[in-house]
Amino acid sequence: MNLTDLVTGGVGSKAIEAISKMTGVSESKAKWIVAAAVPLMIAALNYNAKNKGQSENIDKAIDQHSGGGIFDKIGDLFGQGGSDDGNKIVNHMFGQNTEVVTQNIADKAGISSAQVTGVLATLAPIVMGYLGQQKQTSNGGGIGDLIGSVLGGGGQQSAGGGMLGGILGSFLGGGQEEPAQETQQASTGGSMTDMLGGLAGSFFDKSNDGQSKGNILDSIAGMFAK
Repeated sequence: MNLTDLVTGGVGSKAIEAISKMTGVSESKAKWIVAAAVPLMIAALNYNAKNKGQSENIDKAIDQHSGGGIFDKIGDLFGQGGSDDGNKIVNHMFGQNTEVVTQNIADKAGISSAQVTGVLATLAPIVMGYLGQQKQTSNGGGIGDLIGSVLGGGGQQSAGGGMLGGILGSFLGGGQEEPAQETQQASTGGSMTDMLGGLAGSFFDKSNDGQSKGNILDSIAGMFAK
């Protein structure tokens, strides 16, 4: 199972069906929500692990959610509208950008931010469970290598997370902004890691307005919802 399978495969399909029932949107719109939100979560985890000294905490959290049983209870999870644990994971993932993610997905999907909060809080443990499952079948390496392999970059990413770490740095953890040209290159070519890094970095760029962020979410969703 890879990230595309998580978004649109067996697990993703269950989540999409449950989100559609939970929010009242069409399954195609629910598919868009999953395909936009899940890659953003992975990108944020990757940055936090490599650049904010959170790799050990993320590794422990992944171990705590590594039981495969969570995939069998997806419908029930969405019926509960998200848990406190799920909300904590989301806040750890996105930090001060949690509201930005929530509101822009809500605006684009045409549902309330409260509904999106519940969706994200339910998706987050599923993402962590997926990473835990991947870790159990991996050949070792750090959390950055695990997430990198999920995104297609494997252990070849630099200690800084490559393009993904560099571009997200100014938006998730401070630091110098990357040149716009580099962001554009990342979104138009290169590996999936580079493309997602460029798109996610642009999404968190405070100079982009709501319409631009919505278009970026469309591009991210388009990478995984084919």
